[in-house]
Amino acid sequence: MLKKIFFFFFFSHLIFAQIPKSKDSLQIYLNTQAKDTLYIQALNDFAFINIQEGDYDKAEQMISQMEQLSQKLKYKTGFYKVANMKGVIEFSKQKPENALLYFQQCSEIIKKYKLEKKYYQNVLNNILIIYDQLGDRENATKYAMELIHFQEKNKLHPLKTSPYDQIGKNLKFYKKYDEALVYFSKSLLIETQNKNLSGMAISENNIATLYEDMDENTDAISHLKKGLQYAQKIDYKLLQTDLLTNLGRLFQKQNNDKEAEKYLLKSEKLCRELDAKSSLKIVCQNLGDLYQKKGKEQLALKYYNEALRISKTTSDPQLSYSINDVLAKLYANKNDFKSAYQFQQASISAKDSLFEIRTQENTENLLRKYEAEKKQQEIKTLTAEKNVQKLQIEVAEKNKKYFIIGSLLLAIIGGMFFYQGRNRKIANKKLQILNTELDKANKNKALFLGILNHDLRSPVASLVNFLKIQKNSPELMDEETRKRLNLQATTSAEKLLKNMEDLLLWSKSQMEKFEVQRKIFAVSDLFSDLKNEFSWVEETIIHFQNPENLELNSDKEFLKTILRNLIANSAKILTDKTNGKIVCAAKSTGNTVEISIKDNGGGSDLEKFSALYNDQGKIGIKNGLGLHVIRDLCKAINAEIKVNSDKIIGETEVVVYMRKI
Repeated sequence: MLKKIFFFFFFSHLIFAQIPKSKDSLQIYLNTQAKDTLYIQALNDFAFINIQEGDYDKAEQMISQMEQLSQKLKYKTGFYKVANMKGVIEFSKQKPENALLYFQQCSEIIKKYKLEKKYYQNVLNNILIIYDQLGDRENATKYAMELIHFQEKNKLHPLKTSPYDQIGKNLKFYKKYDEALVYFSKSLLIETQNKNLSGMAISENNIATLYEDMDENTDAISHLKKGLQYAQKIDYKLLQTDLLTNLGRLFQKQNNDKEAEKYLLKSEKLCRELDAKSSLKIVCQNLGDLYQKKGKEQLALKYYNEALRISKTTSDPQLSYSINDVLAKLYANKNDFKSAYQFQQASISAKDSLFEIRTQENTENLLRKYEAEKKQQEIKTLTAEKNVQKLQIEVAEKNKKYFIIGSLLLAIIGGMFFYQGRNRKIANKKLQILNTELDKANKNKALFLGILNHDLRSPVASLVNFLKIQKNSPELMDEETRKRLNLQATTSAEKLLKNMEDLLLWSKSQMEKFEVQRKIFAVSDLFSDLKNEFSWVEETIIHFQNPENLELNSDKEFLKTILRNLIANSAKILTDKTNGKIVCAAKSTGNTVEISIKDNGGGSDLEKFSALYNDQGKIGIKNGLGLHVIRDLCKAINAEIKVNSDKIIGETEVVVYMRKI
């Protein structure tokens, strides 16, 4: 039985990000884009899709547009694409002689316009396929060798696997199956890396026919089914006919006539749909064999005669020989010796027209000659490389000495520069730290002087004025006035003492290595201390809402100073107001204690409280020790402070957030 191996043309499909790949997307692209060189490429892709689907008329229309536009734009690569696609159509119509003329024309265009090397790879690939299709094994092998040599010489990645397939077939022909499998497997690997489903299908087909020759039909069927899945996925119908035919023949070999008939009839339907005569004659012969085996002589004769008729139109001596020989035996069994004799003579005539063994031997010689030349070239290359390496080693030894000496000198110089730079960097870092500390000290000094000027000077001035009046003009004061001034002097002295304590406490927080004295205390004790300190306030009512069993682990004096100053600020605001009220409250929320101070002093802009949150905030001279002092003390004990002030309802609330532990 004749085995048909299908070949696939690489059609110069270049990948452009701008050009879509699907048929519908290509149609939209052609309807909307400018007619430039990319447009020609899109026409090329669209034509090939139509060829795969068997719509040759549509493909020829695309090629005609390609030709006109290439001439208009003087696009040299376009001339090549036009000739190449014409050859692909002729091959798909199974007219290999016509296809060969177009591919030879492609070769002339490439040389004339000096196109890229990949196009020459493509045309050599196509020509070798045609020669193999024509049964000219000698020329097919010659072009396969030329293509492989061209790729290796120019270090080009193989575009297609046809040359490896051709050599694999030659090795298979001489029953060197292990060597053939190496070439076919290489083809499958290349196609898989390129994600070329049609090429993968062809490689699976070649491997299947090799396993068939090795009588491993189960493995052969497995590879054919894989190849058929690839061909169906891309809807390549012509390729499907070959795989379906081979599957039918192999199932017939396994005496599974039902599966064999199913696959062969599917192949016949596609062949007639595509008008693929060369493929159809193979299918007809296999169906003839199947029906002859099943005893359906009329059906067998029908398919044999159709296969014989097609073989005469396609000049296929191999098929003509095999069918005439089968028909001769068939008519002899029917005792129709006259017809049997005629078919026998036709079989002998067809056999005489086959290639001589000398051609096959030339093919084998070409293969071995190529391998020998390749080995000789490798030997020459290795010898030249060894001489070069020897010279390079001698030069490298000398350079090594100079390099070591130079490296040592550079290392010494580099070490000196590194040491000097490192010392300079360390000195600059220390200087920067000192400058930062100095700047901080200057800021603290300014704050300290500001506090002295306001918070200490004012009560001292009140005391001095009272003492002067009492000393110089005691007669001016009656008993009631003297009591009032004594009370004011006492209050000013107590206030001065508290301010001094707060000032010392704040000064301690600014010192380096100063540690906060944390201990556990009850919030109710803290509120009791604050209530005693503000007993002098008469005009304002201060309410302390003492929480029960609420404890904190912090520096009590720091927190007391923070709250005292916040209460004092609220008290000052309420000095001239009636019905003034300050509420101090504390509550627990999870692991946090919130201590709030709320007054009804009319509210204020939040901008006035900015010093509580950032170092650049304005200092409030009228706010006791100043909001900046409150901020620094909060930082020292890891407390957070927030302000809510509403002018509409006339209330301001300051909340201090602290962790319980």
